[in-house]
Order: sequence, then structure tokens, then C-alpha cells
Amino acid sequence: MMGNIDEFWSRCRASLGRDDPGGPFRVRRIGNTPQLSNSLLGLITAGEKTGLFSNPDELQPRPAAGDIFIFTDCAGQPRCAVRLTESRVLRFADVGPAETACESPAARDPAAWRDIHGRYWRGICEAGGGTFSEEMPLLFQRFRLLYAEPAPVS
Repeated sequence: MMGNIDEFWSRCRASLGRDDPGGPFRVRRIGNTPQLSNSLLGLITAGEKTGLFSNPDELQPRPAAGDIFIFTDCAGQPRCAVRLTESRVLRFADVGPAETACESPAARDPAAWRDIHGRYWRGICEAGGGTFSEEMPLLFQRFRLLYAEPAPVS
């Protein structure tokens, strides 16, 4: 799969020309199901979604502003490259309009975000044998899309 990633990165760098970010990148799968992956990546590549919320322990070392990520789908196919503009930990309860502004249109309202993400995180916590809490920490990552390619035709 790394060959696909390296080829994708070459196309990304070539498309950016003078703005080529060079430097290292990290690879990250987006979504825990093919359906969620395709939905999220569609929003990201369309510029509708410019941020993510993650388990702070999931990504080590912890991402920082300036880091470049190549986002892949569930099958490991690269779909886009982004540069983080912000990365910080906050409690679920503290997520507000400044953070939800980067979400998909359906989740930009903080109340809608809490409903959608509360269900998501409850499922994740329960699947791992834990319990959801509004006190749980989340890693908030805002990013800028650098390059995107369409989903592979199946």
C-alpha cells in the first residue's frame, strides 16, 4: 500500500508547484467503517469539513500545527493531503461554536454536534469496554486541504 501513498504524495507535490510542502507526512485512515470513511472524505475533499475530533491517545506522537497528513479511506487508498493549522486537547463538554465551525454542515451547530458525536463516542467507548463521559478529552484538529483526488471507482 505504501507505493500508492508514495505515488499520491508525488502527485500532491507536483500539483502544488511552488507551494510544495516537501517535508515529512503522516498517514491516517479516516472513519471506522467504509460508509463513514467515504462520507467524511467526501466532505473533506469538497472543503465542507476542515477539522476532526479524535481520541488523544490514538495519534502518537500527538499532532501539532504544521503537521501534514495524508488521509486514506478504510481500504488504505489515499484521498487527500492536509496541513494542520491547530491541534489541541479539550473536554467533550467544552466543544463550542469555534470548534464545530469546522464540521460538516449538519454538525456545525454545537447542539447537533453533541448529539451526533455523543452517539459516536458512546459507541466507541462501549466497544472498548469503557464509559462515555462529557469529561472525556478529545483531540481537536483543524486543517487546510492541500490536495485531493476523487474516490476510486469500484
